[in-house]
Amino acid sequence: MHRTERLYTLQCTDSELDRVSRRLREIKASLGETEELRQARLDLEEAEKALHKLQARLRDLELENAGLGDKIKANEQRLYGGTVKNPKELTSLQEENAYLRRRRSHLEDVILEVMIEVEEAQERADGAQKHLTQVEEQWRVEQERLTAEQAELQDKLHALQERRQTLRAAVPPDDLEIYDDLRRRRGGLAVSILKEGICQGCQMSLPSSKAQQARQGDVLVFCGSCDRILYAR
Repeated sequence: MHRTERLYTLQCTDSELDRVSRRLREIKASLGETEELRQARLDLEEAEKALHKLQARLRDLELENAGLGDKIKANEQRLYGGTVKNPKELTSLQEENAYLRRRRSHLEDVILEVMIEVEEAQERADGAQKHLTQVEEQWRVEQERLTAEQAELQDKLHALQERRQTLRAAVPPDDLEIYDDLRRRRGGLAVSILKEGICQGCQMSLPSSKAQQARQGDVLVFCGSCDRILYAR
């Protein structure tokens, strides 16, 4: 294996290591609860809270209505039971009953409105629950997929790390120093392919003499524009 080819092989391994490491970081960030899942759960909590509030109001109204009914019934028993003889007291009972009936009629209208609101709130809560169930299932499937991919990539990472050590051991120290320096300065890409006289790292054309020298692979040839080591396949 020529000198430049050895560095190019190392570069390919390092680039794949970078890609795998980057993907593992992405997976790590994606594991756990997502914003969509948290929002779906919050939507359900808010829908159920609104539903429970309306249900409590409906119960209170129904209790109040039942109390009015009991009071009207008690007044009617007094009115028609013959126990009240005083005309003024009878008139007062009649007026009170009329008021109570008006109050109950209005209350029944309110109860009907609240019952409709409860039904609508129940539909919203049911919809939120259905949505949450769907999101949870999608999240579970995605988490399983990511976990499997993570395990596969971790195995690949270990294999690449071992390969990298083997390749670095076969490269002369001086070449490694140049390679590592270029990797730091050139965004992780120290070796660039030379294709049809053009450096693929910066897309600059090279003199034919330099291109010919790079094809031999026995000496390190550098791009005059980006300084990367040139490898001609």
